[in-house]
Amino acid sequence: MTKKIFALRIDLESFKGIKKGLPKILDLLKKYRIKASFYIPMGGESNILELIRYRKELSNATERKIKVLSKIEMLRMVLFPKDFVRENQKILRRIILEGHELGIHGWKHRAWTRGLEEININKHLDLAINKYKKIFGVYPDSFAAPAFNTNKKVIEILDRKKILVISDLEGEKPFKIKGTGIINVPITINGENNSPIIEYLATKGCSDNEIINYLKEKIKENKLATIYIHDIYECVNKISLLENLFVFLKKNKIQVKTIRQIAKNENPSN
Repeated sequence: MTKKIFALRIDLESFKGIKKGLPKILDLLKKYRIKASFYIPMGGESNILELIRYRKELSNATERKIKVLSKIEMLRMVLFPKDFVRENQKILRRIILEGHELGIHGWKHRAWTRGLEEININKHLDLAINKYKKIFGVYPDSFAAPAFNTNKKVIEILDRKKILVISDLEGEKPFKIKGTGIINVPITINGENNSPIIEYLATKGCSDNEIINYLKEKIKENKLATIYIHDIYECVNKISLLENLFVFLKKNKIQVKTIRQIAKNENPSN
């Protein structure tokens, strides 16, 4: 019987999500001795000028349809944007201390998703990498593009900056990107337009029981089953569902690895 491998990618994209969702998911991962891959935009929230400049709709991923922020929280973000990396260093360091992967998710999420053709990609990545090194004391070698928004230029720059692992391109298994030292580990279970599968199914009116049953079937079908979630939604509102998923993984002896571990198996020289 072919061994099944599962990976959980968790994108940290908000102050509220890091405060409320990150402790919950870390405690749950610790309880079940599961390691996950976290990715974070190092620049924090967008300021009002960035909100105005990068206001167009996303082109390759669905806008969030589930309300996760109150009007007061949204107003605070506009008027008083927070550096959620610098203000949450203790809990973020816990990710690394407990053996999880922590990669970069660009500099400013909104600028990357809505203005990739306008921004200085090299500068944005330098800002993210340098801040990561300063706070965590190591060089980040793993990257996930906000909203899976990437192109040939991004790949070339990531390769020059010695990024070894990404999780941005479609596929059923890991593969090395031609002409680079980068391994891509795809997200194999997605919703429409690359939306996170749990949130996507919830928007379709599926119950938690229906969602978990769907995930179980997909994990059984795929040799490599990878999903991604967000701090502000699944880690806050669907923590019981995630626990049921972890119980299933343990009960069925499905091997759980980080994105980085999967990439290393694909290319042992990394």
